[in-house]
This record gives sequence, C-alpha cells and structure tokens, in this order.
Amino acid sequence: MEDNKEYQIKNNLGKIKHRIAVMSGKGGVGKSFISVNLAFGLAMQGFQVGLLDADIHGPSVAKLTGIEGVAIPASQESGMPMPIQVLSNLHVLSVASLLSSEDSALIWRGPMKMALIKQFFSDFDWPELDYLIIDCPPGTGDEPLSIVQTLEKLDGTVIVTTPQDIAILDVKKSVDFAHKLNVPILGIVENMKYFRCSHCNEVTPIFKGKQLEAMIFEHSLEILAELEIEPQIAVSTDEGKPFIYFYNKLPAADALMNMVSKLVEKTQS
Repeated sequence: MEDNKEYQIKNNLGKIKHRIAVMSGKGGVGKSFISVNLAFGLAMQGFQVGLLDADIHGPSVAKLTGIEGVAIPASQESGMPMPIQVLSNLHVLSVASLLSSEDSALIWRGPMKMALIKQFFSDFDWPELDYLIIDCPPGTGDEPLSIVQTLEKLDGTVIVTTPQDIAILDVKKSVDFAHKLNVPILGIVENMKYFRCSHCNEVTPIFKGKQLEAMIFEHSLEILAELEIEPQIAVSTDEGKPFIYFYNKLPAADALMNMVSKLVEKTQS
C-alpha cells in the first residue's frame, strides 16, 4: 500500500513543470489573496495551473475562488478524487473542501498535518500542469517543511508582507527558512503599502518602517509588486471573485499581472 502511495506521489509530481510556494512570516498580510491571484493570472496567460491550499488550520482559498460547498469530483479514468476545476485551465484543491462545515476546525498535531500534505498528492489525481501554486500557512512550521520535502524541488517561493517593521521581523525568518532549505526566493510582494485618495489621487503611506528596504538590499531580493489598499479587493474576496480576473481594469490588477509576468520570466528562463 505504501509503495502505491509513493508511486502516486511521483506520478503526480511528474505532471507538474513548475512549483511555486507562497509564504508569509505572519498572518493577515494577504498571502492567500496573492496565491489565488497568481494562479488566476497564470491561467489568464494560457498556462495550465493548479492551486493547492495547504493552510490546514485557516484555509481560505475555497472562499476566495468561489468553490465553497462544491463537491470534490472523481476522475473517470482512475476513480480517484481530483482537484475542483474552476476554469478550463485552473484546478483548485483546498482542505476546506474536505471538511463537513466551513466552521469545522482541524485540531491536529504535526505528524497528522504532515501526512495530509502527502495525501494531497498520493490520494488525488492531478492533471498535467505548467504551474502548481501552493498557498502555505504563515510561519515556518510543519506544513511549509512538509511541502518542501514532498515536492522535492521548488522553482522558488514568493514571500508576502506588509511594510511595517513588526511584519519584517517575521519575513526575515521566512527568508532564513528558504535559504536553509535551498529554496530560491523569487521575490517579495509588499501588500497594503499605501492608500490612494479617490478624489485627489494623493498617495498616503499606511505603515511606517524601514527594515524591508534594508533586508531587500542585504539579501539581494526583488520586489515583485507594491500593492495599494484597494476597496474592491475586499469586495472581490468576500464575493469569491479573484481580483485579477474580475477587476482587471483597475491599477492594482495591473500590478498583479506585472508580478505574474515577472514570475513567468524567472521560471521559464
């Protein structure tokens, strides 16, 4: 039985060309938002994309992609469960789809969480993918470690943060985690950097802090996107309509698509 599971993991991983993990040092900085919009942006560019919600204790990808309550389908060929098809070229798998209720909590210790990460690849039949985006939980604990170990080889990680110094303290741990595990850092997304007045267009920084610039210089990192506080982002997340797809005429959507293009260039070269 164990050999069959290992075979299925290798079989699924063999279908995936590029693997990107989205991380954050702390919660509440927009990591899942970036994961979802990165996946949709890649799909909009014509790639075959998978999105895995590995945030076991706080899964939000199902809500953000509008698949809450949608049943897990089964493959007609293998009979195994499959990720949910959101677009013709985008498939999503979230632990939220495995729970009986959106209010259900998983109160699990490390070994059970690590086993579930493996089950995402041993017990599901994934399609052929150009990209797999993995939405990791905040921090540098069991789940990110299990993802790196299970996937064996990542193209790299995108680290999401807000600009204030208290957030950067945790980002530094994510950077150190990536370096110790030999995972390339593809870049940093600086979320909620400023607010733009809808009347006069004046830009106001929301958070004060200087540590991010120093850290970027120290580690030779690249800023992939600087995102403003955009009221329609909150609307899109509550409605389960990915911002880059449904609000693509707004400046923040342009910034997100620019981020996608940078990542394509980094991973295809």
